[in-house]
Amino acid sequence: MNLPLLDAGVFYELQISDQRPADLLEEAVAFEGSLRLHYNPGLVLLLLNPLEPNSTLFEFRVGDILYAEQLASISRENGVTVERVRLWVRRGSPAVKMQPLRVEKHLAEEKVR
Repeated sequence: MNLPLLDAGVFYELQISDQRPADLLEEAVAFEGSLRLHYNPGLVLLLLNPLEPNSTLFEFRVGDILYAEQLASISRENGVTVERVRLWVRRGSPAVKMQPLRVEKHLAEEKVR
C-alpha cells in the first residue's frame, strides 16, 4: 500500500543542541526517523522509515524531547533526499503510535474472517 501522505511533504526541523545531557540514557529513549509537520505546534510527528509505504508514525510532545541528533540523510530513487534525526524522548511520557491503512472495511468485518 502506498499512501500519498507518506510520500511527499514538508519535513519538520528541530534546533539541534550541541551538548548531550550526561544522564540521557537513563532519562530518555531514542527514536530514529524523519520529522513531519503537525498541525499542533506543541507536537511533532516522527516517520520511522520514510522510504517504506507502510511506515509507522509516532507523535511526541515537543516538551518531552530531551535531545535531538542529526543523522545521515537518505535518498529516494527519484533523487529526493530525506533528512533523518534521532530523538531522545523522556521515559514515561505519553506518545501516540500510528500506522497507515487504506479504509476498505470496518474493523469488525476484519475480525470475522
